[in-house]
This record gives sequence, structure tokens and C-alpha cells, in this order.
Amino acid sequence: MTNIKGLIFDLDGTLTLSQQYHYQAFAKVFKKYGITYTKEEDKYEYAGKGSRCTFPEVFAKHGRKLTDEEIEKLSNEKKEVYDRIISKAKIKGVPGVKTFLERMKKHGRKMIVASGNKAESIDFILKKTKLRKYFDVFITNKDVKKSKPAPDIFLAAAKKLGLKPHECIVFEDAVNGIHAAKAGGIPCVALATGIRKKDLAAAGAKMVVTDYNSISDIMLFGKNP
Repeated sequence: MTNIKGLIFDLDGTLTLSQQYHYQAFAKVFKKYGITYTKEEDKYEYAGKGSRCTFPEVFAKHGRKLTDEEIEKLSNEKKEVYDRIISKAKIKGVPGVKTFLERMKKHGRKMIVASGNKAESIDFILKKTKLRKYFDVFITNKDVKKSKPAPDIFLAAAKKLGLKPHECIVFEDAVNGIHAAKAGGIPCVALATGIRKKDLAAAGAKMVVTDYNSISDIMLFGKNP
């Protein structure tokens, strides 16, 4: 991974230890409608897809097709539950993330967040974890036609940075995100904050690490910048 000029980060589980709050919110809403939503489903099938994909796909498994109005209603319900959870949660950054972002900033690398989360939630979480100063822009599912595992969100992020996909690296924690990066021709570094390392590697990550303390400049760029 040489000649890398831009770093594209997923948010939940990648920059911050907050992916579990999406699961909790989804599980609560699904339970209201008599559906059991498991952690395994969330981790390996739906993480990163967003509400407008997750709700119709899960309901379809249970033999029910949702209308556009129902999807919108459920998405709003999930957002309300999620917002309540994160407003009270003590959200932490992935170990080593501040030092890593500071180092990349000094190296002059462009950085952007590309997440299935809502823009206002991204802003809130980054401010709460004191990471907001490292990012000028976000890309969300609302900015693209297809959510992960389609590559749209990462391709849009690269374009926003004014770079070609091969000039970027994606940082992800989810299988869908790794597939999206791979589909867009962008190498991916996977953070094993919730999913087993072997599963992240099998999904196509170029590198799998435990946290940002494990990432050296030589590992990323093949040399010291």
C-alpha cells in the first residue's frame, strides 16, 4: 500500500467503540414487532448497511414485505432509540486512535469519515470522543444510492477528498465494509474490535489489527513518510 494520500474511516467500531449501540437499538425495535435480532446477525450480516436496508431484509426473513412508509417509520424509531442510548453512553475511541490521527495529520494525509450512521450522530460521537477536529467532512448513506457492501460510499469519499480510489486506504471493522472497500478497488485495514480476525481476513482485508497502536507508518506506506 504505497502512494497513499487519503484515509477513509468507518465510524462505529472503527474510530469509536460504539457499534454495539446500533445493535441495541435495532434489537429493541425488532422486539417491539415480535422479531428476535441477534448479535451474530448484526455483526456478520447487517453492520454498516443502515436502517433502510436492514429493516426490509430482516422482516423479509420473517415473511413480511415492508412498504416505503413502514421502512421510514421503523428507521425513525430506531434513530430515536439510538439517539437516547448514545446520549447517555460513555463512548470511547478505539485504543491509539488519537495518536494515530494526529500522526496522519502531521504526515499531511487527507482524512474523511464514511459511515452508514446519520451525519448528526457522526458529529455528536466525534465531538463526544474529542475526534471531531480531525475531520472536515463526512459521507453517509444519504449521499449515495447503495449502502455497503456496495462500494458507493467509499468511492464518494475518495472523490470528496479529490483522490482516486487506489490513492486511499479504508479503515473498517465490519464484513460489509471490507466487501465495499474491495469492490471499490480500495485496500482495507480491518480493526478487530468486534469480529474475529480470521473472519475479517477472510472477507478480504489487506491487514487486520487489534487497534491503532499496532499500525506503523511502514506497515501502511512501505516507508516512513
